[in-house]
Amino acid sequence: MKNRVFGSTLIIAGTAVGAGMLAMPLTSAQMGFGMTFFLLFILWVLLTFTALLYAEVHQYSPNDAGIAGITEQYFGLTGKLIVNFILLFFMYAVLTAYITGSGNLLFSFLPKSWNLDPQKAQKIAALTFAILFGIIVTIGIALSDITNRLFFGLKVLSFIVLLYLLFGQFSVSNLQYTPTDNLLLFSALPIFFMTFGFHICTPTINEYLQGNNRQLRLACIFGSTGIFIIYIIWQMATHGVLEQSKLIAILNEDPSLNGLIHAFEITTGSKTISEIVRIFSVLALTTSYIGVALGLSNAVKDLLAHFNMRKNNLMVGAITFIPPIIVGFTYPNIFLSAFAFAGVIFAFIGVILPVVLAYKSRKIHPKGQHVRGGNLSLILAVLFALIIIFVGSFPELLNLPKVVG
Repeated sequence: MKNRVFGSTLIIAGTAVGAGMLAMPLTSAQMGFGMTFFLLFILWVLLTFTALLYAEVHQYSPNDAGIAGITEQYFGLTGKLIVNFILLFFMYAVLTAYITGSGNLLFSFLPKSWNLDPQKAQKIAALTFAILFGIIVTIGIALSDITNRLFFGLKVLSFIVLLYLLFGQFSVSNLQYTPTDNLLLFSALPIFFMTFGFHICTPTINEYLQGNNRQLRLACIFGSTGIFIIYIIWQMATHGVLEQSKLIAILNEDPSLNGLIHAFEITTGSKTISEIVRIFSVLALTTSYIGVALGLSNAVKDLLAHFNMRKNNLMVGAITFIPPIIVGFTYPNIFLSAFAFAGVIFAFIGVILPVVLAYKSRKIHPKGQHVRGGNLSLILAVLFALIIIFVGSFPELLNLPKVVG
């Protein structure tokens, strides 16, 4: 069981430490390190709290119950169908972003002798990535866990090497840059919010841990704390090495993951550093892809069970991976757009829904294991989520500055 807790912690960390981590320097370039640290700390506290709320409601449900299945216990069939639709829409958007991001990172590895134009090469790379890891996830969580551990280990190794090289060119003065506009705190909120978006994995992890609620809570705490520490180190390294004005100028020319890699090469003068950034990015995106795909496949199984349809792996895999592949092929350059949009949807999934479920479950099970904070903490969490939804949906009403990309 301890081994499974460790694996579950890595799945949580691997789900979040992926495309969101790569998107952060694009978003925080104008913010400076101080504002970035403040925003990450607030989101870490909020989303660790709501993850524990999910763990709280899992103790009153079957081990294999998905988020929509738990919702049905308290809000009936209508609630389940609404949540299932939102979950599917959210995770399809995230997987689409990951697939397009993988193409953007991997197409340069294709043989030059193929003489492919960049857009076609990007689509081939994205398709290869989506199919390969889609097969792994479709086979089952045991193989996904092993694969995730392998790639997470390689990711940590490449991250350590990258930090060693970056901190050799680290400048404390670069951390002292102030935001170009204080309202960037709100502009960046939906994208940064998504960087802690591991909550869709909790049903899969709960089933993997055989319903052991204490172990689930530990996995949520260890996983989210690991995410926060990694993000702070990553932001310190990028802000400490990349001079703010140069980074903004480069990203304005190419607001993509390739633009970020190019910024490292130009700023550091090292091709080695930029290629290690690329390798780390691919590994980070892979672990994130596996975690989100596991959550999506769980939601698909839940939906098929509702309609009494067979849940064989081939059908689940097809429903999980074909839609984002099609959308990614149609719109190959929507990485940041899809990611920011998913952040708005995640405000419901990651905050509002666990708060409402916990409130309802406490009425029915007043003597159960509850997360500390009482109703006041639930109200504050919902208010924060409403701010994110409003900022992400109607930025023009607040006249918010645009982040890079």
